[in-house]
Amino acid sequence: MKNLYSLFLVLSCSLSLLQAQSIQGYVLDAQDQPLIGATVLWKNTSEGTTTDLNGFFELQRSTQTDTLQLQYVGYESVSLRIPAEETELIFTMDQPLQLDAVEVTGHQTDNYVSMLETQQVEMIGSGELKKAACCSLSESFETNASVDINYSNAVTGAKEIQMLGLRGMYTQMLTEKRPALTGLGAAFAMDFLPGTWLESIQIAKGAGSVQSGYQSIAGQINAELVKPWKDRPFFLNLYGNNLGRLEANMHLNKKITDKWSTGLLLHGSMVRTRLDHDQDSFQDLPDREMLNGMYRLYYRGDQFRAQFNVHAVSSERRSGQLIPEGADPIDFYRISQRSQRVELFGKAGIAGLNDSDASLGMILNGAWHKLDSYYGKSFHQGIQKNAYANLMYDLPIADSRHKFNVGASFLYDHYDEQLNDTDFGLVEKVPGIYGEYQLSIDPEVLEDPMHEEMDEDHDHEHDHALPWHARFGAIVGLRLDQHNLFGTLFTPRLNLKYQVSGTSVFRLTAGRGFRRPNVIAENVGLLASSRAFVFDEQVDIEEAWNFGANFVQEFKVGRNTWSISLDAYHTNFINQVFLDLEHDYRQIYVTNLRGGSYSNSGLAMLSMEVGSGLDVKLAYKFNDVKVTHHEELVQRPLVAKHKGLITVDYTTPLKSWMFNVSTQIVGPQRLIDDSQFPEELVAQFPEEYSPTYALVNAQITKYFLNWEIYLGGENLTNFRQSNAIIAADDPFGPYFNANQVYAPIVGARGYLGLRFWLN
Repeated sequence: MKNLYSLFLVLSCSLSLLQAQSIQGYVLDAQDQPLIGATVLWKNTSEGTTTDLNGFFELQRSTQTDTLQLQYVGYESVSLRIPAEETELIFTMDQPLQLDAVEVTGHQTDNYVSMLETQQVEMIGSGELKKAACCSLSESFETNASVDINYSNAVTGAKEIQMLGLRGMYTQMLTEKRPALTGLGAAFAMDFLPGTWLESIQIAKGAGSVQSGYQSIAGQINAELVKPWKDRPFFLNLYGNNLGRLEANMHLNKKITDKWSTGLLLHGSMVRTRLDHDQDSFQDLPDREMLNGMYRLYYRGDQFRAQFNVHAVSSERRSGQLIPEGADPIDFYRISQRSQRVELFGKAGIAGLNDSDASLGMILNGAWHKLDSYYGKSFHQGIQKNAYANLMYDLPIADSRHKFNVGASFLYDHYDEQLNDTDFGLVEKVPGIYGEYQLSIDPEVLEDPMHEEMDEDHDHEHDHALPWHARFGAIVGLRLDQHNLFGTLFTPRLNLKYQVSGTSVFRLTAGRGFRRPNVIAENVGLLASSRAFVFDEQVDIEEAWNFGANFVQEFKVGRNTWSISLDAYHTNFINQVFLDLEHDYRQIYVTNLRGGSYSNSGLAMLSMEVGSGLDVKLAYKFNDVKVTHHEELVQRPLVAKHKGLITVDYTTPLKSWMFNVSTQIVGPQRLIDDSQFPEELVAQFPEEYSPTYALVNAQITKYFLNWEIYLGGENLTNFRQSNAIIAADDPFGPYFNANQVYAPIVGARGYLGLRFWLN
């Protein structure tokens, strides 16, 4: 760890000797409100970006032109010459298009599929995250159709994401573009990032880029944290609910100079409850405490940028049987999970090398994680030491539409892990190299206005005059890694994009992914049972191919903007670690795949701006996920084949109130075969499939000058799974099992929160 920190300092000192220049700024409307997703690019080039949820953009200066072009739906395109000495800008776009004497203004929600990216990337902004309780990253997808959240068992409270019908471990988790939330802490790691720390989330489905590694199979989720130079100097969030959950978050930021800034993010939370709806003696929710803090230091020079961060977490969960006062705890089934984590990470980069558009960057990460847990009479403990480095070099080639990225990375993981008397320790060393070619669409395609069908002056002949290849974008990536345990890993990936118009885009993706399974750490929920893990063979690395297509169309209905997004993905496993939960109720057989395993996933989503301040989103998702079990292809258990989502959001004029309602409809899920259990133990379960159910969440937010208060309710339909634990009256007996979870364990709950800040 010390060597890693020294390496970062040496890199920072050496790079800071170089000089460079970039520009940054905000794009606002006439009322000084941020224009989200505005396109900012250097004229007649493909060098550009889009504004974030605060209207902010940052862009390296071009060597080809000094004229900046701004484009936003419903506004005239603006071109401005930017003098060399100007580096910080504020643009106000105050002349909306006049179409048949009707004023049309742009509107962008906090949750949308990017039209600019070659990959399919769904953006979730801080505004979207505030529409639900969103106390951590694991609770940030309540209003999202792409990502599902499931409970892994009925006693620990651990949540797991699901994307494309696959468990969360097949989605690569990134924090500010670096691999994170893996290893011993995987089961609870998403709770280590509080919701207020999140600036935005990007969801990329499919194979993704090779720059971050070979691990992505279902996709990538990147969490961007708040930056001290953009966040408020002081921010406080207080939260409490009726089940004994209390949380506090505090942000302290200071912009020391124009180039230096620092920030401190603090979090504390606790849950105290003895809730037991089923009267089965087991807590419905675990007691827990967490202390969490992150220190951030940024240097943002004209050309050289660097950051250094320290993140520390201490977390403890306790659950299981409730112990009557005066009773001996040794006679009761208790669960305890204690995690301690320290992480150092940083970035450094230079743009404009040798007076060109080339850039050099490095990402460094080092982490130490300790886990101590027990489940009844079983214990699971370990220490993980992790180091990661990624060196990247970007070089434009030919013209501004073409760019080449090359890099080298190194991953080191050292595990000391034990489950009872079995040692699962290992050392993983993976050096790798990669290259990625990027072709951007011709920037003139983006000038195609949304309202061209109503704009008599629009030059349709010019649209058709653009050759097909001007509308074509691509990312072609190749990666080669040498794994010390599994040998050479070759990872090809391809993303294609065809920009039909400025409001219509079609994408294709294909690629290969690998991942080394952490069988115990990724399945700690199964430890809450009387079953024993049995390894029939040495598990191999998991390998899969992913293929997908996506279509996005924006259009006008009256004055309002609507959009439709359709996507379909197929994931085919060449090898997959299979945990057989249905062969023997006493054991969990762990084997490599023998036969086929695949996932077919489709999503249709309609986003509607119904009126001023009123947005509605409708989504339907289909998952067909099957695996070979005893030479027969069967549907994976506990995966809903059909799901629906309806969200309604209304913000009053002048943004004084906001109302949000979301409804999730969850279709039947195949349950694990329980035919080996005595009939009286499983009588409360559905025979083969779970029932269809709906979950409704709602929230009201009242805005004031520098504070806001929010009141909400979760699971307002009060649907809950009763008697989720098999043989709860005999937890040390042969049939005890808390893993058959298809719905929430807790019913309706309410919460109240306060946000306060100083500008």
